[in-house]
Amino acid sequence: MIKAADLNNEYFLVLIPGEELIETALQVQEIVAEHYNLYPDQIHPQLHITIDRINKNKVEKAKKILANSLKNIDKIEIEVDRFSCIKFSNQHQLVLEVNETESLKHFSENLHKKLAAEAISTIDNYEEWMFHITIISNIFAKNPIPVDELTEICLFMEGMSRPLAAAAEKLEIWRPTLDPVKKVIRSFELS
Repeated sequence: MIKAADLNNEYFLVLIPGEELIETALQVQEIVAEHYNLYPDQIHPQLHITIDRINKNKVEKAKKILANSLKNIDKIEIEVDRFSCIKFSNQHQLVLEVNETESLKHFSENLHKKLAAEAISTIDNYEEWMFHITIISNIFAKNPIPVDELTEICLFMEGMSRPLAAAAEKLEIWRPTLDPVKKVIRSFELS
């Protein structure tokens, strides 16, 4: 089982999918966030796919590995097809399941191997990693949704189908914050 992120000691490697893929998810996120006033400052989590977590003290070395890994890659195809409910830290989260396309799997596994070889990745059991886009969660919420209501929303949406595909537009290293100025440590444009 993948252990929970250590927000004090880890950064996140994330893929940013094309806008056409996240449009529906963004609508659901905004409706729920507004209804519950989850983020009174109106800054809510940017939709993304986390592909790895890294030791924040090794970010400079990670940047070099990422830059080298992106030199000869083709586009990374992202496909989603349905909403799903996952339980994390004793609370449900509504996510969009991300299919393991050949390009996503190949890129993320190769990158993880390079990061793990340098003791940069903090994930020991990458074969258990589940690609997803979190839509609704109480992580970072200023006014969290009551657990029973979050579970109800999640179970209501689970299984609803919304097949979409797009290429990943960026690979980024993020700090665990909603602040858009502080969040992005490094951004790499993808072809």
